[in-house]
Amino acid sequence: MNIHLKNKPASNPRRAAFTLIEMIGVLAVIAILAAVLIPKVFQAINDSRVNNAAMSCQTVKTAIADHYAKYGSLTSGRTTPPATFPLPTAHYDTNLLFESFLDKPFAVKIGDGTANTLIELDAAEAVGQAAVAPATFTPLTHITGASAFNLDGVLPANDALGTAVVYAVITGVNLSDARDLNTRIDGAAPELGETVATAGAESDIGGRVKYTFVAGAPTTVYIYLTHR
Repeated sequence: MNIHLKNKPASNPRRAAFTLIEMIGVLAVIAILAAVLIPKVFQAINDSRVNNAAMSCQTVKTAIADHYAKYGSLTSGRTTPPATFPLPTAHYDTNLLFESFLDKPFAVKIGDGTANTLIELDAAEAVGQAAVAPATFTPLTHITGASAFNLDGVLPANDALGTAVVYAVITGVNLSDARDLNTRIDGAAPELGETVATAGAESDIGGRVKYTFVAGAPTTVYIYLTHR
């Protein structure tokens, strides 16, 4: 007995797909998330760069303390008997590297990264160097010399007294990074000579971080490390 089966009609279900409205909704959500998250990502990257600069300065400061503990001076070292470094000595960090107090030369992730970003050993300025108005001081005469630092905010200015002072120099820094670095090292309170003449326009000659504002141009930041 032959049984003939009828061919069943082929099923043809509708293929699943996004509608235009669903696609627009997904794109809108992505756009909102991007608008919220991307600025935070860039801010986190920038915070990391500024934190790197602050930590690099602290690393050098620790190395200087170790150097001083061994040689009893900022201006001598490297040999037995210790050699005397001339004042000023640029790239003082290379001496600390030679003595194995540092693992690598001083470098930061802010600024222009040129050879002018360095650790400087300099002669201390004279007692009683007076602070000058922010409108008149220049990058190399923040108090009346690059090695003079007003640390306590009380005039007359220079508190880095003695034979020598060590400070970091970071060139080509934008104002936002200079301000953020200053906040991390000196705190957010206004300091001696700090001005806000226009939106974001400021100079700072007080505390351990000092810089001068130049409209439309990067600045040089000086960071006090120690003096003896």
